Amino acid sequence: MRKRNQHLVFTIIIHKKYKLMTSITRVKLSRLFFPLCLLLLTLATSAVAAPAKRYALVYTWNQEVQQALDDRSKLARTLSPPANRQLLIVGRNGAYGVVYPLRGSLGQARQLAVKQSQALSSAGFTPADILPEGTYSSLYHLQLAIGSAPKALRPDYQRIAARLSPDDRAKLQIEQTGSRSYALVFRCWADKAEAIRIAKLQRSRLQGKQSPTLITALERPGLVNAINPAGIGADPPLSQQAKSCRLAVLPAKKDNQAGNDQKISKSRAAGINSKIQMFLKEQRAKGRLQQRDMAAMVAFDLTNNTYLASLNAQRSFQAASMIKPFVALAFFDQVERGKLKYTSTHRQMMEEMIQHSDNEATNWFIRQVGGPARCNAVINGQYGRIFSKVRILEYIPPGGKTYKNSALPQDYVQFLRALWNNQLPRSQEMLRVMSLPGRDRIFWGTEVPPGTLVYNKTGTTSYLCGDMGILVTHSKNGQKVPYAVVGIVERPTAAKDYKRWMETGGGVIRGFSSLVYEEMKQNYNLL
Repeated sequence: MRKRNQHLVFTIIIHKKYKLMTSITRVKLSRLFFPLCLLLLTLATSAVAAPAKRYALVYTWNQEVQQALDDRSKLARTLSPPANRQLLIVGRNGAYGVVYPLRGSLGQARQLAVKQSQALSSAGFTPADILPEGTYSSLYHLQLAIGSAPKALRPDYQRIAARLSPDDRAKLQIEQTGSRSYALVFRCWADKAEAIRIAKLQRSRLQGKQSPTLITALERPGLVNAINPAGIGADPPLSQQAKSCRLAVLPAKKDNQAGNDQKISKSRAAGINSKIQMFLKEQRAKGRLQQRDMAAMVAFDLTNNTYLASLNAQRSFQAASMIKPFVALAFFDQVERGKLKYTSTHRQMMEEMIQHSDNEATNWFIRQVGGPARCNAVINGQYGRIFSKVRILEYIPPGGKTYKNSALPQDYVQFLRALWNNQLPRSQEMLRVMSLPGRDRIFWGTEVPPGTLVYNKTGTTSYLCGDMGILVTHSKNGQKVPYAVVGIVERPTAAKDYKRWMETGGGVIRGFSSLVYEEMKQNYNLL
């Protein structure tokens, strides 16, 4: 009460003094006092309206979204929680980045970047960059339909897939979006404005049903194989696989067996080989192939065991990532001999190596076997009667600049042939991982029809673009018709425009695969 009275007395005194001031003095005071109050109010409002900036760590930028996904997979194994569980693919200026949204202060971001630098360096990455949030774009997919199980989305998948181009069909997937929810997703990896534009284009294909909605673009497993009635059935238990495979691999054969195969099919291959030469001439005329570029194009009919086409089949080429199935073979050979085990961890790493072409996973398996020299010894010692010149000479260097490992195109064909005939250790497991959704150059963007099964492995460096795989088509009477395709384009110098090199080299391989399919279609009355 006493304090209140004191405050009241003080207020009265001030008021009296203010009244005693001359009018001129009061005006001067008002001119000074009110602007000062306005300035203080503005500063206070600005402090409330402009919260402190938040920052994120950015690890890599790539022109290709698949490379960003590969980097994310590798980073997820390199970094500690929670960063490894929250890595996002984002966009900026047409590039795709791998980001950890720290949402922390600049000081916190710098501290974490320093803490992660050693682990990143060991995995072949440079230290993380620090960017304010909002300087990059979130990416989106289109959700076209939802269901309680993958098979419930099968009608929608088939209806929409039939209306898409081969390139767009590759983006259509079924994803698990919750513990008991699934969605048919068009993977466009686009910013919001572009995703809305794509949604408008896709709306007409839904035939008046549910309109596309935007869904955050996350790396979720594709489940299209779960609704493919022609897909491989469940793998047998590993113990049964071991019993079904022979370490002797293939029956003893003469060294010129591959040459005999080519002689058997010589007349059959004459027609398609002439088409290939004409096709390559056209590609050079259009500038898609340079005069010094070397191409290998080999196709093998797995039903009749005959070569359909053979161009530069016995010339050695860089292997790039196409060496990885041979690394898998060396590993499974040691598993079959009881020297190594194949656990759930190995299974996950095998998928990383083959499906995602992860280089660190490849090096991990090479170390498991005992190093490059040991892998090379296993392949050429145990399987020398199959392969003529497979060379595993190095780990995959940082950045994927692997140029020393090599193989003959003919070696890929013989590998695929033995794999399809279940004559390699864990053949069914290797077929399983080679069938997982991923990039290819022998199916998407070709004349090969939807519903064809694909088992493949691509390889790309700035010098080489390739793909090797098995395509399983169907005749009109329902018979499965498998055949192997190997396409390689190699440059004498490194490509300056890597993206364009992938497109042009991949286009040449796709054109070759279309030629092979047309030949198979005539021979087997395919769908």
